[in-house]
Amino acid sequence: MNKLFAVLAAIILIAGVIVFTHGELNKNSEDEPETYKWMRIFGAILVIIAIVCAILSKTM
Repeated sequence: MNKLFAVLAAIILIAGVIVFTHGELNKNSEDEPETYKWMRIFGAILVIIAIVCAILSKTM
């Protein structure tokens, strides 16, 4: 179970960083700035979930 949480944390962290970076790079875009705002929020939430999974992989 520890390795599963560690792998899951790594995958979620990479996805969160990619989503956040994409939202950050396009935040001043003229088309749909609200979408990129929510992408940054979703990316931050994914990073938090990855941190929780990493902590769970160490404690379980």
